[in-house]
Amino acid sequence: MRRPDTSGRLATRPIERASSVLAVAFVLVCLACDGPSPPAEDEAELIQRLSAIGYVAGGERPTGPSGVTVREPGAAPGVNLMTSGHDPLALLLDLDGKVLHTWQAEFGELFPEHPKAADGPVPARNFWRVARLLPNGDLIGIWELYGLFKLDRDSNILWSLPVRAHHDLQITPDGRIHHLEAARRELPETPGQEAIDDFLVEREADGREIRRLTISAVLRAIDWGDLRRVFWERNRARGYGLTQRAQSDLFHTNSLYVLSAIDAAVLGAPFQAGDLLVSMAMLDTIAVIDPRAREVRWWQQGPFGMQHHPRVAPNGGIVVFDNRHAPQRSAVKIFDPRTHRAIWEYAGSQADPLHSRRSGGAEFLSNGNLLVVETDRGRAFELTPDKQIVWEYRSPYRAGAQRDRVAGIYSMQRIDESELAWLAR
Repeated sequence: MRRPDTSGRLATRPIERASSVLAVAFVLVCLACDGPSPPAEDEAELIQRLSAIGYVAGGERPTGPSGVTVREPGAAPGVNLMTSGHDPLALLLDLDGKVLHTWQAEFGELFPEHPKAADGPVPARNFWRVARLLPNGDLIGIWELYGLFKLDRDSNILWSLPVRAHHDLQITPDGRIHHLEAARRELPETPGQEAIDDFLVEREADGREIRRLTISAVLRAIDWGDLRRVFWERNRARGYGLTQRAQSDLFHTNSLYVLSAIDAAVLGAPFQAGDLLVSMAMLDTIAVIDPRAREVRWWQQGPFGMQHHPRVAPNGGIVVFDNRHAPQRSAVKIFDPRTHRAIWEYAGSQADPLHSRRSGGAEFLSNGNLLVVETDRGRAFELTPDKQIVWEYRSPYRAGAQRDRVAGIYSMQRIDESELAWLAR
């Protein structure tokens, strides 16, 4: 377990054996599986090697001021939960950038039986990909391709699962956990070729697996092979810069969002509560999947490119972070799912263009503004419908082997202060 000592520094002691046994048991339990077995020791590294996009702790050199650089009266209230490339932790920040709370756990503490546990941190990968907060201050996070874990508010490890979780994570009001996983396998569409397949996984609050859907199987009805051919034509025409090696990364599924009853109502038929909104960057495609029937309810390929983080807009549209809007340019776009056309977009200005080759996201806040994450620049900002920035945060944290790069912001979520009663205690 991991507890603060009396000096305020983090003290450690070995994770209790029961936790490790429980974690292994969870991996072996599957109540409705059609996916892979538990990971081999080197599976994460092999998947990373085959991946089209390597995620790094930080890429750009720091320029200009850092911290909160814009704060206007029109910003939505609340605090921000952030994961960053500079360290394996999650931070709770107020709108002035002050750290209110920190959760932290090292790789060897979370996965003590992994062969890499004794190797020490690798600067390029020593961070959590995403974290989500529970009402009591507990936190569930993903260490990219290595595992899923749960901490209490004091960073004590409640459980950890050595599964190939990646990219995205959502906790629904009933406490269930939804996340992505990956595996290497040979598919009928890729004979003789080692490829990466993705899975949509649902778990109980204690980590036990309930259901998993295989992306290659679910998308087969809409001919993902044809979508893949179109994607590679777009790669050449639009200058994505992907090499032959990236052919093994079939889908690069990077987002998973469970539609609520409100989402389904604003989207209208045929969408239903519980449907899964997903993004496949290596197909330039977003889709809504019915997990009960295991079939695609709706899909759209482009005009966005290698996109991330589709979410439902209050007007019944779908907002997407379009990473390849133009050469060296990204954009936030809202699409009408009925016409498949963009009805709103923001790409920054000529002087300060929006751009993140990796990751990124945009999500609507309670006041109708958008919280935009520009991962590569370590920047997050709040944007009004008329495209005014009313809040902006530029990471003061540094990453990389020399700590000379701006730490990428990999996730940021605005949390209502009514959900922070545990913090006062």
